[in-house]
Amino acid sequence: MGPENSGGPFVAYIDGQPIEIRGPLPEFTIYDISKDMKTAREILEAWVDIRITTEVAAEGIREFFHTMELDTAVRLARIFEPDLARQYIHTKKKRTRKKYEKRILAWFREVFR
Repeated sequence: MGPENSGGPFVAYIDGQPIEIRGPLPEFTIYDISKDMKTAREILEAWVDIRITTEVAAEGIREFFHTMELDTAVRLARIFEPDLARQYIHTKKKRTRKKYEKRILAWFREVFR
């Protein structure tokens, strides 16, 4: 997500396909919208692109904070629950690792929230 280059439009990717805002928003007043259907349609199209871009950004931010919470939980578990952390860190199977991830996050949320 972000501009393709420093002078380009803002682009978000959904399933590998770029979704970009169709250009700058038109200048308008409330009177123009009620009077001119074309301006209203342009604003609606731009708003759809902004909404999609915001959803992609929110998903990325949510993933970032989950990763930060997990990292903090694992680091604290290494101090306070070393057996649990060791199991998580040295497990190679994805399913087992996810099980220990859930346990560590549950412990972290119970103790530190």
